[in-house]
Amino acid sequence: MRTLVLISANFPFGTRESFLDTEFPFLFKAFERTIIISLNETSDQKRSIPEHVILYKYRTTTSLSGYLHLPILFLGHLSIINTIYREETAFRNNSGMSLSVQRKLILLKKIIKALQLKVFIESRLKEIGVFSEVVFYSYWLNIGAYALGMINYNKSIRISRAHGSDLYEEKTDIFYHPMMKHMAERLDAIFFISEHGEKYFSLKTGGGKSKLKLSRLGVLGPEYLRTERTGNGPFTIVSCSNVIKIKRIDLIINALSLLESLREIRWIHFGDGMVREDLENMASGLLGKNNKVKYEFRGYLPNKEILEFYTTNEIHLFLNTSSTEGVPVSIMEAQSFGIPVIATNVGGVSEIVTEGTGYLLPVNFKSEELAEKIKLFINMKPEEERKFRERAFTNWNQKFNAAVNYPEFIRIVNSIFEKSIKENN
Repeated sequence: MRTLVLISANFPFGTRESFLDTEFPFLFKAFERTIIISLNETSDQKRSIPEHVILYKYRTTTSLSGYLHLPILFLGHLSIINTIYREETAFRNNSGMSLSVQRKLILLKKIIKALQLKVFIESRLKEIGVFSEVVFYSYWLNIGAYALGMINYNKSIRISRAHGSDLYEEKTDIFYHPMMKHMAERLDAIFFISEHGEKYFSLKTGGGKSKLKLSRLGVLGPEYLRTERTGNGPFTIVSCSNVIKIKRIDLIINALSLLESLREIRWIHFGDGMVREDLENMASGLLGKNNKVKYEFRGYLPNKEILEFYTTNEIHLFLNTSSTEGVPVSIMEAQSFGIPVIATNVGGVSEIVTEGTGYLLPVNFKSEELAEKIKLFINMKPEEERKFRERAFTNWNQKFNAAVNYPEFIRIVNSIFEKSIKENN
């Protein structure tokens, strides 16, 4: 019986990793048994899963008993700890990044955290009688992938996805992701959601290219593009992201305040976060007295409700002004409804916002530049707008359609599994 062990950061708890809501049904149908290990220890379950999926909530913080067992963990895995530590320091020295004391402490902490998760996974599998034929799948290239690199299981493979925050060292406070070489050598495959990410990792680790795979995420969209347009009502702009500083929603507010349009503009933001109150105050000050610009902060909405909004409303433009990204699922969703996009050219965004589907802005763009691009769409002739919409829909359908991408991902995983079994028999 082939078993999937999926290590998630949140799913099905909380509201984050909404993109796994789309992928998981494909995974569930492809395996005879499914086990989820979620690293979200605090949130309630927000997503439903089939009742015979085995679900564990793993506590990432070390408990009192965990601290008491650390000496045993050290002694039992001293060889692994020593090997990984020496390999990592040698690899970083050779690549020109001498590990500081702070980075070495982070490395040791991550090794211990990964060992704790490894022990947890192996203990749970032993309890339920799973001893072979497992596809271990970490959804992120971090603690789950570190742990899988330490697991040796009979007739099994270990794979991970790599997105953005778990990949780009420049996104971390100290410009360091531990054990990249460890994962490149010990995992059976790493699946990148963008070409940019795959190239980045390959350059960082300097090898293992046969294990590195491009596997784009995807969303389910309408079967066809609605081409009828009323031409009435306001010019409607949507943005969708967590309300945090790196999303730079303040630049949208500034840009809208600079617009001089005869047409009414309606801007809606979906998402919540720590700086929402500050942004609402900013919008009130800059846009509150502008009769031509209406705005709404809708807060968090389930993904299903956002897609229903796209279905029942005429959306003219989607904005993403983030300073860092992988390949945003929010842009995939917008394109599946034929919505043109203006976005920052960071990470793998240029792989989805292409010529004719929208416009890319430099990472350090000014609000004036965004305002100018928005004006282009406001003043666009209907025929040109129709072409943008058609190209956006086609781009989604060809590259980011979940009904195509996830079955292909599973086909590749099964191929890797079968090859591994054959080679090790």
